[in-house]
Amino acid sequence: MRVTTAFNTLLALPGVNVTAVEFGCGRVLVDVALRRRRLVCAHCGYTTRWRHNTQARPSTWRALDLGVWQVVVRARLRRLSCPADGVVVEEVPFARHGARMTRDVDDLVAWLATKMDKTAITRLTRINWRTVGAIVERVVADELDPHRLDGLFEIGIDEVSS
Repeated sequence: MRVTTAFNTLLALPGVNVTAVEFGCGRVLVDVALRRRRLVCAHCGYTTRWRHNTQARPSTWRALDLGVWQVVVRARLRRLSCPADGVVVEEVPFARHGARMTRDVDDLVAWLATKMDKTAITRLTRINWRTVGAIVERVVADELDPHRLDGLFEIGIDEVSS
């Protein structure tokens, strides 16, 4: 089995193929290429076949760690000309817009935030304290239904004194 095939299966990133894997000191760099031909605007979902240009430098995202190694996913993205948003970088299926982490990392950190304090999360995931807060905000904005309290007309609060 080739290393790229193994990492394709191991990372299970949707919509991409692993093209190269490079092992460094404490880090694994995984190069990926998007499978889709059409470019998708990250803001509004507009799709087109025509690209404006390709980014000069590849974009990177932190993926879930592999034991002691930090996994970094790298892709060279295209830019498209969206009628509503102007020239923007295409959306990637494995990360939220504007995130430097994959969806798996975002979801893990958001779940951990419901179970433990920020300092423990930073030590476990090896990310910055501020990044934990940004990830939680991003996941809540993306996953929670903004209309979940629309039918609410009464709230009861029970105070217990000790």
